[in-house]
Amino acid sequence: MYGLWLDIRPTGGLTFRRMPGAILHISTYPFVPPTTLSGWLRRLLMLTAMHYPETAVKNPEYFVLPPHYYVLGAYPSPDPVRSWRVHTTRRQGIRAFNHNAFSRLLRQRSQDEVYQLHSWEYLMADRFRGYVLHQEQGALERLRGLTNYGCKVGKEGYAYLESTSEVRPLQRVRTRASPAALVPAAQMVGHPSTLYTLYRYEFAADGTYPIDLADTVPSPVRGFVPVRAGWPAEGEIELEYWTDGTVHLPVSLVELLYG
Repeated sequence: MYGLWLDIRPTGGLTFRRMPGAILHISTYPFVPPTTLSGWLRRLLMLTAMHYPETAVKNPEYFVLPPHYYVLGAYPSPDPVRSWRVHTTRRQGIRAFNHNAFSRLLRQRSQDEVYQLHSWEYLMADRFRGYVLHQEQGALERLRGLTNYGCKVGKEGYAYLESTSEVRPLQRVRTRASPAALVPAAQMVGHPSTLYTLYRYEFAADGTYPIDLADTVPSPVRGFVPVRAGWPAEGEIELEYWTDGTVHLPVSLVELLYG
């Protein structure tokens, strides 16, 4: 197995909406979910070929990395548990999704303009460290060329890829260590922990993937499957890890997200 570390720099507050969630309170994950990071990297690859697809409201197409790229998410750096804070603010908006009065040249008050006050969370962090694994070294080398590219990420916010590591060979070992990425809930039975409900992509079994990931070929995503993962409260936990000797990534997270 090989690994690539990504240093991601946000340009402001970010929102990665937690699902399921409330309508009047938009809460955020305190990290970049694996699905979000996968889609962000695919769009950066498409940007290298001057492609940036629009997102439809109904039946949108998905553009994500193929499942042989094991994208494990990105976490506030240097400490994924402490190097962040959440800022909550109040926002006012129109309740109706088909409201278009704000874009009219001539404004006239409508009886349909029903405003609602809701709260919104923004994740504040200086930078994030992302992790992508692959069985082949050359596949990860392709991602190293994305340095300095950036675009929208998550529900709200922007970020760019500040730098990457060299592609690193990883060994599978069992040890007690502080995980650099999320730990599946099943591995933390009996351990105090903070858990989150996440989602992984469900790919079509007969799906086809573009030969060149910069092409505008949609990914064969059929839907999402809920998963549970989080952080052990004690910091360290004994698990099987993919590691370069310094960074420890749970083997069980790769299996949870990609089977």
